[in-house]
Amino acid sequence: MAMLRTIFIGGINRSGGSLLARLFDGHKDVASYPVEVGFPHDNKFYPIFESYSGIPVTVPPYSKTDQGVDVFKLLGLPTQAPKVILKWGKEQVDPLGARKNYLEKVFYGKVRTDFDFDKFARLFNEYRKGADNIAELYDARHRAYFESWDNGRYSKDAKNVVMHDSAGLYLTNIDYFFDNFKDSIFITPVRDVMGYIASEKTRLARRYYGSRRFSYPKFPNFLVKSFRAYDVDAQIRAWLAAVTRVVLLQEKYGIENRFIAYGNENLLNYPEKTMKALCTKIGLEFNPILLEPTIANQPWHGNSHQGRQKGISKELAGYYHKVLAPDEIEKIEKATGVIRDFLKNNSETPINLTKLPKDSLFDYNYQKKYFHDLEKISLYSALVNTGRRRVMVKTPGFTGILAYFYSKIVWLIHLPRMLKLRFFPGAGKQNYT
Repeated sequence: MAMLRTIFIGGINRSGGSLLARLFDGHKDVASYPVEVGFPHDNKFYPIFESYSGIPVTVPPYSKTDQGVDVFKLLGLPTQAPKVILKWGKEQVDPLGARKNYLEKVFYGKVRTDFDFDKFARLFNEYRKGADNIAELYDARHRAYFESWDNGRYSKDAKNVVMHDSAGLYLTNIDYFFDNFKDSIFITPVRDVMGYIASEKTRLARRYYGSRRFSYPKFPNFLVKSFRAYDVDAQIRAWLAAVTRVVLLQEKYGIENRFIAYGNENLLNYPEKTMKALCTKIGLEFNPILLEPTIANQPWHGNSHQGRQKGISKELAGYYHKVLAPDEIEKIEKATGVIRDFLKNNSETPINLTKLPKDSLFDYNYQKKYFHDLEKISLYSALVNTGRRRVMVKTPGFTGILAYFYSKIVWLIHLPRMLKLRFFPGAGKQNYT
């Protein structure tokens, strides 16, 4: 049986990769995971215990001759069916992204689905016996997974598998990935910085107010706009550093080859043009289904903080005015204006970022100098991204009181859901990330 070809969507968080994975989902030749699936964290440079976009990830080495290798651990797989934690504040996503009436990427709406973990473990152990290298080991994972999810309903006659990882841009060994995963494609989305920071700010504000990522109630934009307990400069640096890394990767791998960058706003504003261009580069037959985001054969309503979406929503390209304050917009524009103008004026896919003026990038000369020094560039990437989660500590004032009472309201609203999950497993709203 021929191996599935890998289409790897590797970007940074909140960059639009989930939408692309869901657009590929409906194609008859593609199996697309309902969860982010990337490569494991690489701690050989320094043990980084946190998990965030920017820390090094790597395609692990593997050979059939390796003795005593725990392949479940190597691929980050649980060895037994994950337990559902129902305690408020301790709820967690499922590492496999699917279980009874639960899919990680379904934030809005409900699903009827199931995942047979015992079947998955049995099939994976069976298929991996013939794996001679890491690509074949992942192929065993893919086949076992899709055959165990709703009894193989979504594997179809796929020839390609989509892996999506919002930390994937910082893969340390892309050469190794290309060498082992034959004919594979690495796709990275580039989102406008305003939308990126607006989404990150909203995420942090929701956590501050105790709303987390529940799909309801919709968190008021005016509370996000007034939220300032985060570091906007750190968000700008992280975005600029990511764009600079894309430039360096394009300088190495070219614009028209297996490393493909596209503008997320181009996908929102020109979906057919963008998807046709991606299909041409991938060698995938274009089908109108590629313009409809789906998951488990159902319409996908997005994972935006702005609520339930229908199809590809152009509005997501311009809502940032609702959550970013005027002085924040001014600061972001001053630091990124040249790149933003370039992105607005280039609707082609792939997008050629090597044409950007080098002085508009972030630490371009430093990143270029150490681009092939994996230890230095990996630690640099991890450090430059640490501040994205920095909390600006100050006296809470009235907002602290408001956050406390808002968190209690959210708890009351979700109490019926928690009771359903406890006493009638699978009957309540499953997602809570």
